[in-house]
Amino acid sequence: MFDFHLHLSRLPHSADVAKALLQADCGFNNVACEPWEWEKSMELMKITDVQHAQSATKWTQAFGVHPMAAAQVSESEMNRLEQILRSGDYAVGECGLDKRFEGYESAGVQELIFKRQVKWAQELNRPIQVHCVGDYSRILKMIADVECCQRETAPVPQVIFHRFGGDAGIIKATLQQLGTRALFSLHADSFRKKSTAAAMGLIPREQVRFETDADESFSPNDANTPNGADVPPRNGSDTPKGESASDCSTSAAVASRIQECLERIHGLFSQVY
Repeated sequence: MFDFHLHLSRLPHSADVAKALLQADCGFNNVACEPWEWEKSMELMKITDVQHAQSATKWTQAFGVHPMAAAQVSESEMNRLEQILRSGDYAVGECGLDKRFEGYESAGVQELIFKRQVKWAQELNRPIQVHCVGDYSRILKMIADVECCQRETAPVPQVIFHRFGGDAGIIKATLQQLGTRALFSLHADSFRKKSTAAAMGLIPREQVRFETDADESFSPNDANTPNGADVPPRNGSDTPKGESASDCSTSAAVASRIQECLERIHGLFSQVY
């Protein structure tokens, strides 16, 4: 089992959740998409047995700027992001467009920050995790534009559409442009959108992935899928250094909830595919 997109740094007792998931043989792609989250993820990789987990492809890591934060990120922070990406074999993202936030307009700051990250993904030959709440066609065009400007460099090796919510037309256009480079990461919300659920059969099975998008809103006591708005809260909080019995119970419960949600998404997919 593998969770293709979660926010480990945002989970309570994140180091213990990571260990619980790995012990349960549940791998994950940890996504850090704001500056504070980059640093916490780097720290988590130091205190957790990440080298062994990464060698077994159980823990993969992505660093990027979420469109929510595009208007606030500074040039020094973008330089820090590039430094992190060049320091290890990390994916880029999540990044993209979101019509709910500042800078969504054509040629706005969201486009500028996204294109910069696409450029890095191409130059470094890294996968990119794409966030899109709005126009998927704009995302595809921007990827094509960046790759066209760097024809001497191989294209982005893998474009992952996080929490995919496109319809049949988007799936066809994506496959036509990107072919096998496109991956469609499905969340429980993907099945709630009728046009997306109806079109899933168009996606080649080998290009489908599953995710929980787990973050600090991910409560084991919540009967519904958490974080339905797909908007990570702005500020992180530090995990307490002490570890009590109740803390261990919380981390085990969160890890269990992640696995349960993944199993449910697999089940939903088997009903429509």
